[in-house]
Amino acid sequence: MKLVIDGYNKSIHKKDNQLVIHEKDEIMDSVKASIVSDITIIGKGYMTFDALNLMADNNIKLIAINPRGQLTYTLESPDWRNVKLRKEQYRLSENKKGLEISKELIRSKMKNQKSTLITLNKNKQLKRVFNHRQKIDECINQLENMDLIGNNENIRMKIMGLEGKASNEYWNGIKYFVSKEIGFDARTKKPTDLLNSMLNYGYAILASEITKNILVNGLDPYCGFLHFDMYGRTSLTFDLIEPFRQQIVDKTVLGLINRKQVTIGDMDKRNNTLKLEARKLIVEKILAKIYSSITYNEETLSYSDLIQKQSENLVRVLLDDEKFEGFYLRW
Repeated sequence: MKLVIDGYNKSIHKKDNQLVIHEKDEIMDSVKASIVSDITIIGKGYMTFDALNLMADNNIKLIAINPRGQLTYTLESPDWRNVKLRKEQYRLSENKKGLEISKELIRSKMKNQKSTLITLNKNKQLKRVFNHRQKIDECINQLENMDLIGNNENIRMKIMGLEGKASNEYWNGIKYFVSKEIGFDARTKKPTDLLNSMLNYGYAILASEITKNILVNGLDPYCGFLHFDMYGRTSLTFDLIEPFRQQIVDKTVLGLINRKQVTIGDMDKRNNTLKLEARKLIVEKILAKIYSSITYNEETLSYSDLIQKQSENLVRVLLDDEKFEGFYLRW
């Protein structure tokens, strides 16, 4: 079970073997610690030492996100079982195998971008969107034919360059499916418009799910294969999130905007953040999507299952030299 605690004046306490959530002096919820896998906190509040100890005893991960949708920190109980795995992760992050993983992640992302444009354009059949889709196809072909022999850093930059080109085409295509009053011009991590603010927030919720699975499987979230190491950044989270952005967040956010469930009135223009009720709705819809079932490779699975399988696949790549397979859905 995943808990998301949003808003202000919230606090988490311990009572027997339960985590109790308060808002000011009122009890809002109470849940057995044994059934909680992770807690994502958004907003301001506090947690008691007893609650932290109970979380550690039950290996509950704590993930914090700020109102802009940025992952600020994660807390986990200590785990000394994964020395070999993490040594392999650090080693592969600097060699060809790491580049192969990076290439597959971005190939899968591009295919999901293409698939999303096809789905959105199914009824409108806009020629301009078709052209953007074709250019993403060109990027996929260039990536698939890329030689991974040479300077590791230079090759990573080439992969990221192609990813940037494909993403530019993708977001230029997305423009045709949102109202001009939204003010969306380009994808940015420092938004002043509604769509970017919603995307940032949705990606942060998804990132908490990715990070949880990375930690559960004993991997180091700070050591990525594609994204360069940066102090305080969970680079592996940013790697593994790439193929899931489009299907889980982009489609959900676009649906909320086009059904006018979230409007420009839900933006706080003083600091370009989303108001609390809009954030709660996005959390609800993103989590519903994460735990919804789809048919994938002739299996009925949730996106949560697929995220878990991706982390497990990466562990087998590191320890058993298996091939890494990225996630993508055909339209």
